[in-house]
Amino acid sequence: MKITILATIATLAPLTAQKLPDIRANDNRIPAGVLSDGVLRLELELRKGNWHPEAEDGESIPAYAFGEASKPLQVPGPTIRVSQGTTIDLTIRSSLSVPATLYGLHQRPGSGSDTVTVEPGATKQVRFLAGVSGTYLYWGRTPDGRRANNRVVDALLGGALVVDPPGPTPNDRIFVLERWNGPTRTAINGKSWPYTERLNYATGEKVRWKIVNASDLSHPMHLHGFHFSLDGEGDGEKFKVFDDGMKPEEFTHSVEVMRTFDMTWTPKEPGRWLYHCHRIPHMRLPVPLDPNDAKIPATNHDHEHMHDMDSPYSGMGGMILGITVAGHAGFDTETGWSPSRRLDMRVSNRSSGHGFHEIALKDRASGKESRSTGLTGPLLVVTQGEQTEIEITNTLEHPTAIHWHGLEIESYYDGVPGWGGLLEKKAPPVEPGKTFTVRMIPRRAGSFMYHTHWHDAAQLTGGIHGPMIVVPAGQRHDPETDKSFLMSLSPAEPFGAGLLLMNGSPQPAAMRLKAGTTYRLRFMNITPTMDNMRISLRDANGAVNWRPVAKDAAGLKNKDPRPADQHIAVGETFDFEYRADKAGQLRLEGWSPGDNRRAVQTLIFE
Repeated sequence: MKITILATIATLAPLTAQKLPDIRANDNRIPAGVLSDGVLRLELELRKGNWHPEAEDGESIPAYAFGEASKPLQVPGPTIRVSQGTTIDLTIRSSLSVPATLYGLHQRPGSGSDTVTVEPGATKQVRFLAGVSGTYLYWGRTPDGRRANNRVVDALLGGALVVDPPGPTPNDRIFVLERWNGPTRTAINGKSWPYTERLNYATGEKVRWKIVNASDLSHPMHLHGFHFSLDGEGDGEKFKVFDDGMKPEEFTHSVEVMRTFDMTWTPKEPGRWLYHCHRIPHMRLPVPLDPNDAKIPATNHDHEHMHDMDSPYSGMGGMILGITVAGHAGFDTETGWSPSRRLDMRVSNRSSGHGFHEIALKDRASGKESRSTGLTGPLLVVTQGEQTEIEITNTLEHPTAIHWHGLEIESYYDGVPGWGGLLEKKAPPVEPGKTFTVRMIPRRAGSFMYHTHWHDAAQLTGGIHGPMIVVPAGQRHDPETDKSFLMSLSPAEPFGAGLLLMNGSPQPAAMRLKAGTTYRLRFMNITPTMDNMRISLRDANGAVNWRPVAKDAAGLKNKDPRPADQHIAVGETFDFEYRADKAGQLRLEGWSPGDNRRAVQTLIFE
């Protein structure tokens, strides 16, 4: 349905030299406007103000923002939330000195071409029916807004537009993602960690979230310690709700630019957890606009390795939410603890230098030891439900921490130093020359990863990561038919900075397999930022067919064969089955569509 423009009135003079008002963070708890007789009346204003992404007395950023008339400006913009069938009546006034083009203020499903342009000092009225229920958004752009990593002035013109099904308003939360002024500047609901909202839940409580990406970059959002149900997702113009029984289970979901998704999860284990974007720059300490501003530490070597337990930063900053869960513990790794599996993990520098790290993994019972292949740690295999103990020894010059990506374990052992843990017990970093013993009882089988959680790209690209498999109880891992492929990026030497690697190499040696045998192929993306990565399996005629089995250690609902070409975002894992009916040669490729970086593995079926 097209927007109906009822009036255009040039009534307001553009903002001239005056003290800018403060912009307040919007937690999206209170819907904007006045609802009466099935009509929401809302007066929106476009003005310039000073936004404080962290402390209210910290750095401020002059930016354009939305606000309700006679109320403070907000980032994100005022929450528009109505029931299906509601008419939305908007009055939009601009005090800006430039025109603003507004998107998303129309009936759903709709078209991205339905826009409203508000000239400097003008007022426009827009009226439309809310349309089909779903999670949507509205946003604005101005001609003076720079693009890419230099976007600031119009980067924060975005807000949630939610249309609920008929009936009571659901008990949920809305989180809007923002990015501005460079790769490290990100926020959730108008604040950056450690000033983002701290969330509190109880074990067994059903938690419903709506995630809205109002930024100009995709964000792979990862939940520590739990799986969640993907209830629905939208492209900003239409929204698809998944039927019960068909909702995917995930621990990472990438939300593209101006897209949304709904999720439900139930915390089963008490402690402190994180929900964050898995792009490394989006969870590191930011660089202040003013280098002399001591309120926000600069991102230098010292701050990247900050681990002061009393620091609110704890080495992190950006698009992160802190979650505290209270209640009964599902794991007991104290009473009668007697692990049947004990492993030693040693993290060290390689003698060759170049910032390379090596991981050695040793099984205490068998004495068998495996080491890093190229710039990827060895495959770690544990068993579902088995008491497992892993002693991490750090021989680096700096602290580190190992996160067990996707595993449902105790918060204290989750691998987030200074944050993970329960009550006063906080997880420590693994200091140089020290050890830290992890206890786990893996809840579910599937494909996972282990990797540094030190928020330091040098440790990640240096090789502190590896594939991890939890085999079902009573089964054994068969390395002949079960193959893992972990994708990462290289440091500067020896391959060249940012080169795509597969199992630690840009071109691993050819792998010889057997025709007529079914193989399980597991893929993991632990690159720092490559959220658009694709994996394909091809012969001379193009992509072959494989059968999808699982995503994020959860079985897929649709396992029909399909072309072997899969998008894998940062932090995701995928499992496929493939069987070659005859001898031949295939190319397993991982590549970045944006810049065509590739890693290639030849598979020879004999």
